[in-house]
Amino acid sequence: MEKELGIYIHIPFCVKKCNYCDFNSGSFSDEIKALYVDALCKEIEIKSEFFKDYIIDTVFIGGGTPSILPYEYIGRILEALRSFYSVSDKAEISIECNPGTVDEDKLINYRKFGIDRISFGLQSTDNDELKILGRIHTYEEFLESFKLARKAGFENINVDLMSAIPDQTVESFKKSLKNVCDLNPEHISVYSLIIEEGTPFYDMELNLADEDDEREMVHIIPDILGDEYTQYEISNYSKKGYVCKHNIKYWVRDEYLGFGVSAASLLKFNDFKELRLKNTNSVRDYINIVNYDSELIKKFTDFDIYNPFYSENIILSEEDTMSEYMIVGLRMNRGISKRDFYDTFGKDVYGSYGDIINEHIKEGLLKDEQGFVSLTEKGRDLANYVWKDFI
Repeated sequence: MEKELGIYIHIPFCVKKCNYCDFNSGSFSDEIKALYVDALCKEIEIKSEFFKDYIIDTVFIGGGTPSILPYEYIGRILEALRSFYSVSDKAEISIECNPGTVDEDKLINYRKFGIDRISFGLQSTDNDELKILGRIHTYEEFLESFKLARKAGFENINVDLMSAIPDQTVESFKKSLKNVCDLNPEHISVYSLIIEEGTPFYDMELNLADEDDEREMVHIIPDILGDEYTQYEISNYSKKGYVCKHNIKYWVRDEYLGFGVSAASLLKFNDFKELRLKNTNSVRDYINIVNYDSELIKKFTDFDIYNPFYSENIILSEEDTMSEYMIVGLRMNRGISKRDFYDTFGKDVYGSYGDIINEHIKEGLLKDEQGFVSLTEKGRDLANYVWKDFI
């Protein structure tokens, strides 16, 4: 029986780093971009011998900004994937795009390549807020990109928004959300800004929303989106039938394989429980190793050597696995299935975490209903406080 596998492909290129971004991305020459795509296709081929028994049911091309590449490069990458792996005809294939970096020709070719889901990183419909974030596009450019995507035949579009942007008010956030809702996308993701060390924002004096305003921004989302959208994860809302199948793999800890610089993987082989992998964080090292030492790439199950291709290469203990299971599972609105926990670990979830669960139920942060342990609305406000107890 074939096992299902999600594929993540990392494109680390962007026009410029945004002020809040701590992802592995940046501006590179056209020569480096071409060499990187060559290496990416080669990594896809090299690893394929280990995944003959899998069927690929989701593909996510993320970044960075994948859409700044010539569309021919995206076609080459997907062609390599289909050449060496069993990609389902019904696979969900997503690509992240920055508004203003796509045109009609590019979008039409994405559809020809089989990409059926597009995710636009809008963040705000207020141009002043976009400037504060360091975004390279305007709201008007997003509207044009969205319109062209519809014209090209995309019937599954996600729009990313951000709350708690510096100088943002509850009213301006509400306006952004309403503007996006009026466009009727199939999926909306709303993330609260987190100031990360190493980003330009970290060293800047910022006028940030207070805790009450930040919480109010989160609470008005369901009211504005209405019954047409359902929250299925702490930051994600979709119309019926349009959840992001790839991202759900992360939250339920299904297997996924990452290609490209800093791409992560979670793999479950017969000879050990679970393997967490992360590729090198250096674009130049990535290109050099793929081209000149492909044997290193194949040694992802060899833990006795120093392997410069992997910045992380560990077998997860049962304790690590259970901890991850609880933390990422509680991101989902449905929460943790008590039956699935038992089937996965051979033990009752209360036997492992009963004291923690009962304490948070008393605090009104967790609930136990219909076989699932999940966050309450109050618990979603204090999710970090709950999650830390499962580490």
